[in-house]
Amino acid sequence: MFDKLIFKTFGGTKLEQKLIRCQSYTVNNIYKWKQQTNLTWKETFKFLKNIHVFDAAKIREVLEDIVERNPEICNQNDLYITSFGSEGKSGGNISYELRHTNLFSSNKFIESWKLQELPEGSTIIFVEDLIGTGSQSTEYITEKLNLLLNPSYKTYLLTICATPEGISKVEEETNFSVINGILLEENIYQNYTENCNNFNHKEKEKLKFLNNRLKNNVNADYDRGLLVTFFYSPPNNSMPILWKDGYKYDDNKEWHALIPRQY
Repeated sequence: MFDKLIFKTFGGTKLEQKLIRCQSYTVNNIYKWKQQTNLTWKETFKFLKNIHVFDAAKIREVLEDIVERNPEICNQNDLYITSFGSEGKSGGNISYELRHTNLFSSNKFIESWKLQELPEGSTIIFVEDLIGTGSQSTEYITEKLNLLLNPSYKTYLLTICATPEGISKVEEETNFSVINGILLEENIYQNYTENCNNFNHKEKEKLKFLNNRLKNNVNADYDRGLLVTFFYSPPNNSMPILWKDGYKYDDNKEWHALIPRQY
């Protein structure tokens, strides 16, 4: 009862309204999530305030801005658009939102298996939600896409948001150019770093400790200290305590995610 009083008194209801825009968030989940963190209510509110939610409206707003800023690419006659990554994943969600902005005619959108049928010299925009470290993107390009793409194609990776280091990795290690919406700068979005002041030193150490308990060798390098989520799922570059539901830690405990990741 005391927790609920604090929550409502200090604006928790408004913060929860932001999280409800995420499909996997359930009402009152904040209380259960907080209990396992040992964060104070002050620290919890600061954490919640720093979560950036990209709902459908925000995604379409960013897409419209990207297209407006890149007319030399987006207005080409030989332009084709497809999702980046495996079918049914994040790229497909962004492709869906882009298709419904009416920024491009429907015949510009193609399925990935038709890439080899495109004419010589075609421009192809692959759409994705986020580039974090850039490792997953470069791996997918070099190991899968390059086997399908004609060397004459001009290829772009359009993403809603990306870290500077992720963009550099993709552009330096592949023949893709990145068209980015929001730059996830270190001092604003990468919460572990000294240059980011969203949390003080003590709070950062707490967050690092909590997140390190939920990492294994497979995904340890993906966590960039981000607090970013899309309405359909958080990316794995965000803090694991945000999304890693059901993960076993401390031998017999199971983590209850604030916004469970859907894939």
